[in-house]
Amino acid sequence: MTGRTENGENGRPIVSGLPWAPGTIAPMTAEGMTAMRGKRRSVFLGRILPYMPYIIQSGLAVSVLLLLILFSAWYTSILQDMPAGFPIQWILPILIFPLAAWSSFRTYLQSADTVFLLPLETQMKAYFAPAWRAGVTGKLLLAWLVLLVAWPIYIRVLPDDHANLWASLLLVLGLKLLFAYGAWQEHRMVSARQSDVYRLLRWVLSVAIVFAWFWLPLFWSVIAIVVLAALYALALRFPPKHRVPWERLIAVEKAQAGRAMRMLGWFVDVPTQDPRVYRRSLLSGVGRSIPWKPEEAYRFLLTRSFIRGDMLGMAARLAVVGFVLQLLARESWLGVALLLLFTFMIGMQLNGLRRTHADSLWLGLYPIPEDSRVRAGLHLMIRVLFIASAFMWLPFLLTLPSDPLLAVGALAAAWVLCFLLHNSAGRKWRKLEGEDE
Repeated sequence: MTGRTENGENGRPIVSGLPWAPGTIAPMTAEGMTAMRGKRRSVFLGRILPYMPYIIQSGLAVSVLLLLILFSAWYTSILQDMPAGFPIQWILPILIFPLAAWSSFRTYLQSADTVFLLPLETQMKAYFAPAWRAGVTGKLLLAWLVLLVAWPIYIRVLPDDHANLWASLLLVLGLKLLFAYGAWQEHRMVSARQSDVYRLLRWVLSVAIVFAWFWLPLFWSVIAIVVLAALYALALRFPPKHRVPWERLIAVEKAQAGRAMRMLGWFVDVPTQDPRVYRRSLLSGVGRSIPWKPEEAYRFLLTRSFIRGDMLGMAARLAVVGFVLQLLARESWLGVALLLLFTFMIGMQLNGLRRTHADSLWLGLYPIPEDSRVRAGLHLMIRVLFIASAFMWLPFLLTLPSDPLLAVGALAAAWVLCFLLHNSAGRKWRKLEGEDE
């Protein structure tokens, strides 16, 4: 008896009841889900990679090389002549706990997925698994790198401490897995308030566990770590959760993609996505003293946008890192070099002010004076640079009585660099504005 062959809509035979050719990955299968995420990742990288040559030409490569040279010189000098009472038992946990608690995932979800992928909600595990692995692996390698670099100093200062290298590496691995799992559960929680509480809990536990490992005796540190980790894992089971938190994951993905494009905007003009807005009540009064005049309208808008946007957070984080490094290197010219380097890095971030609201239709309709966007951006840029560099310089106050020339010279050099960055940005922005017109 001869079997009958059926054809699909495209004329090809139907294999195993599926309307696609042999060898084609079915989109509803685990392989199809993985392939879909891989394709979306490739599309996003395709938007990023063409800008890499411009970023390298902008001076970033030189800045990174300079930072590596300065760090290598400082690291070698520390190992050769270890200062008495070097606070490595404070420094190492402070470096490790943020890397252990920091967790994020790139899902590449899109708004349309709430329609087209929602029926496949029960099969999305295959789609999210690569995102979870990638989010853990990259941050774990970074944490291990920091630990390996700092370890020679640690064993020089505390040669008999119980926290040996292999145990510390295993601890970091365990914390990354635990807190990455916790961060994913935070996304799934129904209540946004509960998600915020658990996010804070994750960071607090990271501080407690890392400091317990490096400060407590071995027996008590192990007991504390096991108890805290078990309680945290148990606490994550109580809040009600979505199977797939579509809206939250899409919002997070938009914020991460927008942040990546804004970082590229420090070096080259790129199309940006809708900026993420933060409610910062403590800074709500900033900008109210700006005169209510047409020529100051854009300055008011830009100031408020900066206060509630990502750029303030990134500049603040750099300033805090620079402040901490100045506490360690304030007694040498390395501290001055680091102060100038972080001031330069913040200045590079603030170049993104030129693109803020640049594509807004309403600004072209309102009677705002010509060149007000450039003037407002430069006005805000120089003030932020002054404040950030002065904040990072504060540790030099401790050296002012013993070495006033170093302390005063560091602040003067930083403020001269602020003026140079301001003037360079002014020339570049006006040239780009002329090209846009």
